[in-house]
Amino acid sequence: MRTARILLSLIVVACCGAAAAQDYPTHPIKIVVPFAAGNSSDTATRLVAQHLSERLGQGVVVENKPGAGAIIGTEYAAKQAPDGYTLVFGSTGPLAISPAMQRNLPYKLEDFTPIATFAWTPQVFVVKADSPIKDIASLVRMAKEKPGQLFYGSGGVGTTQHLMVSSFASAAGIKLTHVPYNAGVAALKGVMNGEVALDSDVSSVVLPQLRAGTIRAIGVTTNTRLPQLPDVPTIAEQGVNFNMQSWMTLWAPAGTPEPILARLAREVREIKAMPEVQKNWFDQGFVMMDVPREKMLEFTRSEQVVWGRAVKDSGATVD
Repeated sequence: MRTARILLSLIVVACCGAAAAQDYPTHPIKIVVPFAAGNSSDTATRLVAQHLSERLGQGVVVENKPGAGAIIGTEYAAKQAPDGYTLVFGSTGPLAISPAMQRNLPYKLEDFTPIATFAWTPQVFVVKADSPIKDIASLVRMAKEKPGQLFYGSGGVGTTQHLMVSSFASAAGIKLTHVPYNAGVAALKGVMNGEVALDSDVSSVVLPQLRAGTIRAIGVTTNTRLPQLPDVPTIAEQGVNFNMQSWMTLWAPAGTPEPILARLAREVREIKAMPEVQKNWFDQGFVMMDVPREKMLEFTRSEQVVWGRAVKDSGATVD
């Protein structure tokens, strides 16, 4: 009898989910971005939201909930009803780095279910335009000649910029000294002002200054060259076994009906194929990311291992 009741309940849930998906959406959808308005995460999501709204026939609004390294907004999204009307932007920081830095993180990966990937956000190592550091080889040589006397900036302890350079230093067998700023843009200004010798940031941040000639790129963090910077070699090309990049994805609270997830995934996939979106993201330095939805949980868990190792090696912690 108990088994029959359970089966009946599952049938009712499935039927309700299918019915809800058939009519979906009947009112506006909210995408939570756990970062401040105006950064690359926000602009990428707003472009997707604009096209989703047009395609779904309902408003799709972006709600910025920054704070505590993206934990506040991500926690908020995890606690929303799994009905397809609250989605959340997920990236390397809150989904792969924070679990390694925070013992009492108020959410876990299993609180979410994947919808789609957006893009990779590779980083570029940059120095001041007139720096004596010309390439990765000269950076490594100078660091070995003066252990700990070369400084690099980042947007803060435990950020992707910090962990990228820290991991690179470990791979290269050198010691660099970290100078945390209160934002990534401030760290880039630190390079331009000669306060630090090196910075690493996403290409969307560094491209304007590269074009202006105030900084110089010495290597990209991926294992292939960036189409936006075809003349800049990878770090791996220059003799250091190194390959890291951050990423942007879209999720929903766990338990969201599968038909709704499938609909959203299909729409995002078609939006990413639009020439307007591809050009916009190319201009921002993004690289299209195509991890299948059914592989996203596995991918994110593997990234938690990669970035968890980076956190451990760097000594970064907030607990």
